[in-house]
Amino acid sequence: MQHDFILLDRSGSMESLWKEAINSINGYVRKLAEDNVDTGVTLATFDKDGEVFKFEVIRDRIIPSTWRAVTDREITPRGMTPLNDATGRIVSLAESGNYAKVAIIIMTDGHENASKELTVKQAKWALDRCRQKNWQVIFLGANFDNAEQARAYGNAPRATAQVAAACLDSATTALAGLRAAYAVSDSAMGFTEEEKKRLSNPNPPEDHGSVIRKNL
Repeated sequence: MQHDFILLDRSGSMESLWKEAINSINGYVRKLAEDNVDTGVTLATFDKDGEVFKFEVIRDRIIPSTWRAVTDREITPRGMTPLNDATGRIVSLAESGNYAKVAIIIMTDGHENASKELTVKQAKWALDRCRQKNWQVIFLGANFDNAEQARAYGNAPRATAQVAAACLDSATTALAGLRAAYAVSDSAMGFTEEEKKRLSNPNPPEDHGSVIRKNL
């Protein structure tokens, strides 16, 4: 059994790129369906609304071909960024299933600033358990240089990318192509340095598709 878990930062600062973020998630699942990847997809959002930690499962164990597109009318940005706590929750969901292969994609536009349950080190330990099983852990920084963040959580540079808002859909579609390879051959998901350079720079727009073409 395989599964994909997408953890989406719902903090207020995501508002300026929210449509792009939502579209990129729908694009990821659409590509999984096109490639007939035998997996389920769970999407969870996180934020801190006032003093309340919110971890909400928006789509739960959905077969890609039956995915109902998420819209910005369904979920909107609002709170702070309890990334440690949310990481612990998404890992718990993954570990509660009997999965042989898992991809965890974490998309955020900023640093941890509101967790109460876990420290960065504890969140890293949770992700370390995933990586030890050869589960794929990908950090996407939405308009955000997330190299330092991902390194603190133990992530490899290849599995970490800063992505301009205009390139989010290209990044996740490329990842879905790599996910198809991981499904059948255990190939690691990630980006080359040249690909990351293209994804972090929205100009020129005609170059965005090259990331996808190179990985399909």
